[in-house]
Amino acid sequence: MKKIFLFSLVLLFSITLFGQIGGISGSKLRSYCVDVVDHHHIEFEPAFYYGESRRNWNDNRELQNSFLTSDSINRFSGVGMRFTYGLFDKLEVGVSIPLDMKIGSFGVRYVLAQKKNIGFALIAGVNIPMGDGSFNRGLKTEDNAMQAGLGGVFSYQRGENFSLDANLEYDHFIKEPTSTKTGSLYTSIDAGYYVYHHQLQLIGAVGYEHSHLENKLNQSRFTIYPGASIEGHDFIIVLTFPFDVYGRNVNKTAGFSLALTLTFG
Repeated sequence: MKKIFLFSLVLLFSITLFGQIGGISGSKLRSYCVDVVDHHHIEFEPAFYYGESRRNWNDNRELQNSFLTSDSINRFSGVGMRFTYGLFDKLEVGVSIPLDMKIGSFGVRYVLAQKKNIGFALIAGVNIPMGDGSFNRGLKTEDNAMQAGLGGVFSYQRGENFSLDANLEYDHFIKEPTSTKTGSLYTSIDAGYYVYHHQLQLIGAVGYEHSHLENKLNQSRFTIYPGASIEGHDFIIVLTFPFDVYGRNVNKTAGFSLALTLTFG
């Protein structure tokens, strides 16, 4: 299978998704692929994201205004970096860190099986809080609790232009936070098609997340990710415009992300 390494931009776009496995190279927009970074090569990727929200879904999945006035809006943005190293032919390791150093996401991917058009891989990682400030170590929150995750990756390629990646992942807090989420399930599918001499890839993706809360409420979100990538000899530019279409006890968000992937070897 052709090796294409793009960052899963949603890991930076949505604040709630910082719990996912990070630090490993991705495919397209939302899902990781089976391929690992080449042996003894390293990837560096800066990424920028922006999002905004005016409404939210309640526990009955009904969409409602988040503010009392129609001219109010919630905006969020940030910058993150990823470093990924090809440790062996079938194994890569890496770390993703936002610019504010609030949390470090350390990840690993191992290729279980790979043929010409199909492949399977395992991913695992931990998210470690690293932010500044004073914390009560006895009171666990999402900001100061460590999280671990495990998942599976499936990749399929048809011909020279079309490819598909699918992920399934579960993350759980090692010490559960007080009165917040205990674990989250994530699933996604990305499809891409090359045009213009393999320099431009048109990409579409869908993603779903579900979290269980201590107060017996559940959070869920379904998101669509249209986007594209522009590829050069040793760089890739990725642009995506994610927007939520369904949810429960979450904000309805929309925005965009931009990333530049550089490969050194």
